[in-house]
Amino acid sequence: MGLGAAGRRLLRTLAALGALAAGCEVLVDGELGAVLCSAEGAIGPPACPEGALCRNGVCIDMLPERALGAPCQAHDDCGALDFCLDPATFGGEGPSVCARACCSSSDCDPVRDAVCWIPDTGGGGLCRVGRDIGRPEVGTGRTGDPCAAHRDCRSGMCSEGVCIDACCSDTSCAATGAVCRLTEGLISSGFAWACRPPETTSLLGYFEKCDEHAECASGLCAEVDGLDTRCTIPCCASDMCPAASSGDATHIVGCAEVNVDGGAAVRACTRVLQAQSLSAVGVSCTHNHKEKCRGGMCVIEPGQTQGFCSDVCCGDASCGDVARFGCRPYQTDSSWALRCEPK
Repeated sequence: MGLGAAGRRLLRTLAALGALAAGCEVLVDGELGAVLCSAEGAIGPPACPEGALCRNGVCIDMLPERALGAPCQAHDDCGALDFCLDPATFGGEGPSVCARACCSSSDCDPVRDAVCWIPDTGGGGLCRVGRDIGRPEVGTGRTGDPCAAHRDCRSGMCSEGVCIDACCSDTSCAATGAVCRLTEGLISSGFAWACRPPETTSLLGYFEKCDEHAECASGLCAEVDGLDTRCTIPCCASDMCPAASSGDATHIVGCAEVNVDGGAAVRACTRVLQAQSLSAVGVSCTHNHKEKCRGGMCVIEPGQTQGFCSDVCCGDASCGDVARFGCRPYQTDSSWALRCEPK
């Protein structure tokens, strides 16, 4: 039996509604309404329509002017995972641009000419357009891949015939059998974590006593809160730091900034916390009870008495609820570090 005129009109109406639903808005009671989503930061299907991203629970158009490196005036001018960065913050020049926290240059995808840049003062990696920081040519080679020139590498950096890049832990380097080690003057002018071939000699492991960097498998011998100098490892957030023993005591260890030999800052497991240091990023806290925070950090805005637990970070994933908190730069005494801040 064929459809009558009313049936055909119904099908056309349903098709039109389906087309609208494929965009960022749907027709509700004669008005266009937003398409809701829950996968914060996701771009395109299945979270949102093609060319849209999920930000604060709503699908919005992913416009070219919101990409990494685009001019901006506020964080909301940039993509869901990004923020507005003033290059003068790090002694640079030029207008404020959209940037992102990163561990390695692949974290800056899909912007293929954006790379993970470590400021000379340290404090964490930031996605910057290569030509803005002296890396005008970027290729596809991963860290550890052979290269003949900088343009062969995704990071825009080739050293001694192999691509080099930043890292946050051994996981960043595992695909090529490398490890995350402390370096100086390799991927920045100061100290920074970078993927390097593993040492073949016997070196000291995590939290073993040390006197100098060369003794440690990670390349970092640092003073630990309340203890002496120990070999330690890189970290993004405090929950990445394994518990450690010292004599008969077992310590909860947190992630903190370390100024290496008075120079650039790197993140490492050096903060000894208390047994009650369990509260995650975003939990309410006061300055007098910051020891309750897993990151050992209670951030209180000017004029407020109630704060929130925070932590250092490598990206939004280190900050718990990515709809509420993001990894953003903040000023310390010696660098511009990254910590979890409200969006």
